[in-house]
Amino acid sequence: MQDDLDQALQVDVLAAALKMENKEAGDLLEFLAQKLQAALPQSTEVTRGGWILSKDKPVKELLVRFDDFQYQITRGRHGSFTAREMKVVRGVVLKTAEIQLDQWINNVASQLSELANRNREARQALNKFLMP
Repeated sequence: MQDDLDQALQVDVLAAALKMENKEAGDLLEFLAQKLQAALPQSTEVTRGGWILSKDKPVKELLVRFDDFQYQITRGRHGSFTAREMKVVRGVVLKTAEIQLDQWINNVASQLSELANRNREARQALNKFLMP
């Protein structure tokens, strides 16, 4: 992604890439976990489930931390997703709200874009997120 793209375009490109990959990959949560762990390993927490003896350990929960917000997706029993946005002040979650998955993607994309605008290292992480 070019540095000269404005923030709104970066968010739109990222959100479109996530939605497109969702349809192609078939497992949105696995895709998001891989991308976010690669881009922000210190801010991303992935919990995996599955049977003890099974070699397939699907993502059960994904949590991404930013300065003032945390974003969480959990997989339900039958493949449904629950997306949450949590307002954080001084390390304490003050408010948790369930949001639509599309809104979760847009909010995370916006947070990534803001982070990239604040520092160079984060911009490189965003590039890693967008470009395999």
